[in-house]
Amino acid sequence: MTSSVTAIWPPTGLALAALLLGGYRLWPAVALGALLTNLDTGAPAGAVLGITTGNTLEALAGAFLLRRVGDFRPSLERVRDVLSLVFFGALLSTLISATIGVTSLLLADEVAFADSASVWRTWWLGDIGGDMIVAPAILIAVTHRPYRKAPGTVLEAIALAIALGGVSVFLFLGTDAQLVYPLFPLLIWAALRFWQPGAAVASLAVAVVAVVFTANGEGPFAAAGDPDEELLLAQTFVSIAGLTALVLAAVTSQRWLAEATTREIAATLQESLLPPPLPQLPGIESATHFAPAGEGYRVGGDFYDFVELGDGSWALMLGDVCGKGVRAAALTGLARHALRIAATPDQQPSEVLRGLNAALLEEHEGDELCTATYARFTPRGARATVALASGGHPLPLLLSADGTVAELGEGGTLLGVMPDPPLHDHRAELRAGETIVFYTDGLLDAYAPGRAGSLPDLPAVLHEHVGESPAEIVAAIRSALLSAPGLEPRDDVAIVVLRVAGG
Repeated sequence: MTSSVTAIWPPTGLALAALLLGGYRLWPAVALGALLTNLDTGAPAGAVLGITTGNTLEALAGAFLLRRVGDFRPSLERVRDVLSLVFFGALLSTLISATIGVTSLLLADEVAFADSASVWRTWWLGDIGGDMIVAPAILIAVTHRPYRKAPGTVLEAIALAIALGGVSVFLFLGTDAQLVYPLFPLLIWAALRFWQPGAAVASLAVAVVAVVFTANGEGPFAAAGDPDEELLLAQTFVSIAGLTALVLAAVTSQRWLAEATTREIAATLQESLLPPPLPQLPGIESATHFAPAGEGYRVGGDFYDFVELGDGSWALMLGDVCGKGVRAAALTGLARHALRIAATPDQQPSEVLRGLNAALLEEHEGDELCTATYARFTPRGARATVALASGGHPLPLLLSADGTVAELGEGGTLLGVMPDPPLHDHRAELRAGETIVFYTDGLLDAYAPGRAGSLPDLPAVLHEHVGESPAEIVAAIRSALLSAPGLEPRDDVAIVVLRVAGG
């Protein structure tokens, strides 16, 4: 056996990482490093040159296969990158160095032919260890700076390092090979909480302990008695441990990146669908409240929108699409767009809702449902005219100046179910001081089943605050129906309050 053949050959991983990060132009530096590394092995000059050639070609072939065939990313954030590194880098390209290196030693009479197969296997496995343990540590150290993405804390990292170091040394002081597997929970901890940097460092630390103890005839792998078998066991364990940690880290990273991408798309979508600022309606005071359900969401299934119709009137659209989150937000965009297109001065409210119904059936073939109210306001000095229709939506409440509360309109059919839903137009004259409250069903169902409100609760709240401004009425509704301590509403909530000025 020659000193050129070791359990883990770090220069292999260093050379591959250098070419992957710096490009093929660094091959002279790789060749020089391989030459200098092998000069003190005691092998003849011809063998050293052969080994240097093999090491250089190995690194070039590995980098080429990973880049051109494996579509490799040095950050190792994808499972395919880890598997590519194992196959193209560790398993395939290392055949070159092992074959050329052992052949050079045979020709130089440094290795007996009878031992060549064992030397070749050890050489190959040593280079595999370099590519699977050392190369990832270098690649990750360069590509993951400043190491702030992972959820693990500094104190947690210190605790993990102490646990990993202590357990590794303790287990390798023993002689039972089965006892080394308790290290895997620590490797899993490193991968889940510290991702690629944690997996690489933890794998490298375990590899160092395993190789050092085995090389010195200690630990569970040294109990085999045969040096070749001991080395094979240590190399196999180190490679499996490193692969496990890197794959788990990649799976964790991929999931995090997918969630981050979803959040980014959702944020962009939600920004475009946020309820618009309240317009200044002539002779109309207004206030709104909008609260989507679900942590991290700013837009859900409820929506409202105002559109100026061009004849002095304004359209209010209030709706509730089925679902929450990103899917509901996408349908919200469709609903608002369809209502805006259909909202014209000459269209009756029921016809506008039928336009939305047709869009839902066309785009989603009846698998997406929506309730909506469309109301057209026409201010006339100290009065206003309102024409409205409802498609399965809670009817708005009219708060008269004397405190009387009554529903406006007639309930229609849920939209997106049938081609021609029954819908009914309603018209009313509003006097100064009268208030209309539009709302979605999430207002009364916010904390169901245990804390649900009821329809009589809302008129009672309105009656107590007759004559107050829309902003004060919204605040009163929220205080009475949406202020359960420690609870988050389970459904989206939208409230729009409009009051004819002058009362």
